[in-house]
Amino acid sequence: MRWYSVDDHTWQYWDRAAAAGVALPSSGPGDFDRGPMIGKDLLSLSWPLVVVEGALVTPDLATPTGNAVWLMPSQEEQRARLEKRHPEGVHHGYLWGWQLVRNQLDAAPDAATIIVDNQTVSQTLAAVENHFAECLAAGPTARSVRERQSLLRYANEVAVTHSLTGVARAPVPRDASTVIRAFDCECAAPTCDALVDLPVSDAAAALAAPPPALLAPGHHAPIR
Repeated sequence: MRWYSVDDHTWQYWDRAAAAGVALPSSGPGDFDRGPMIGKDLLSLSWPLVVVEGALVTPDLATPTGNAVWLMPSQEEQRARLEKRHPEGVHHGYLWGWQLVRNQLDAAPDAATIIVDNQTVSQTLAAVENHFAECLAAGPTARSVRERQSLLRYANEVAVTHSLTGVARAPVPRDASTVIRAFDCECAAPTCDALVDLPVSDAAAALAAPPPALLAPGHHAPIR
């Protein structure tokens, strides 16, 4: 499947909003509507199944809601996680996003939710896979090594672009060689879920080569 991360498209949304004349805040995620931008992007990704992940994917955007599930923390859990992630202070836009989704979920009784308080990542993943079991079985999904590598490369390129743009626009200059990020291993083995921690500058250089350019320790390019 293709992974579409709303967070990793943040700067693209900002540029598109700015071009449309939207007033943007000096910091924080902003509260402008990303829905039309996300919808337009998804229409361009016709194959295979797409997993859309992000805090601002709302029930209104995902209508009909039968092909969506929301991983919802309680408000207390969300604030605790945000305070840990942002000790300098939690921007109101994050809290606004939770309330936006919560209000729409309350108005959409058929929308499915999974409460993630006190859940491990593995437990949450298992719950999501169970929810989408029929959809995953129906496909289409990537079957060959080349198809899987293409999807992994897409995710890695989006991550590199997002990180490099963030470095370039930081209020305090930063060096991309000092920013470490996790990228997907491109070995494309069906059971591989390994991540590769690399400086963003190194990952960008590696992605100039065709896949598999990023490999976790002990992983190898499979024989086609």
